[in-house]
Amino acid sequence: MVSTFAKIEPISKKTRVVVLLKEAIASGAIQSGEQIVEGKIAQQFGVGQGLIREALIELEHQGFVQRTPYSGTQVTKLGLEDALQIFDIRIELEPLAFWLAGHKITAQQLAELRDLAMTMRQGAKAEELDAFFTQHLAFRKKIWEISGNRYLQQSLERLVIPLYALYVIRSSHNSDGTFQTVLDCMEHQDAILEAYRNGDIEEARRVARDFLASMKKYLGTRLVPDPSRDSMVPASS
Repeated sequence: MVSTFAKIEPISKKTRVVVLLKEAIASGAIQSGEQIVEGKIAQQFGVGQGLIREALIELEHQGFVQRTPYSGTQVTKLGLEDALQIFDIRIELEPLAFWLAGHKITAQQLAELRDLAMTMRQGAKAEELDAFFTQHLAFRKKIWEISGNRYLQQSLERLVIPLYALYVIRSSHNSDGTFQTVLDCMEHQDAILEAYRNGDIEEARRVARDFLASMKKYLGTRLVPDPSRDSMVPASS
């Protein structure tokens, strides 16, 4: 008999908890800046506190929560001014990573970037924004890695990852702005791949910088205000 169905991948309890917590944050059920008490969440899920701690560590890596020693964990809280200040630094640092990567990138690594870009397009086509932004971040993180500068890579991870979580959290409130961001991201990645294929490292740096400057310019219209803060400008401004 010919097999009709693919095997179902088992989902661990931790993975399930991560997904549910992320959904709660993205929907606003858990507000930005809200403290997350491990014991309380563990009781609600009916699992051990250690598993919740592992899930929160994973969410921290994805930018959705911030863990502070002796102070606990809270949902990432970024306002427009925070995002603008991050972009001021990012515009200077990240194009350097693209330039350094251009000097070292191999044919295999370029193929890996193309695969990530293709997966990202599939997420966009299916309107799976979480998957789209995850793959777009993976594309950029791969370039940071290829750059070979671990200090630059660590700095960008600390700066940029929370911004991606912010886009996911706000995407359901501003579909038009998010859709335009998706289009811009795909166009940007195509231009980067073309520059690398042509061996034009300076062009890769220019494309990266122009893209980031554009993203900063439109932050106020693509990230709608959070009701818990007044630091975000109206989406129509």
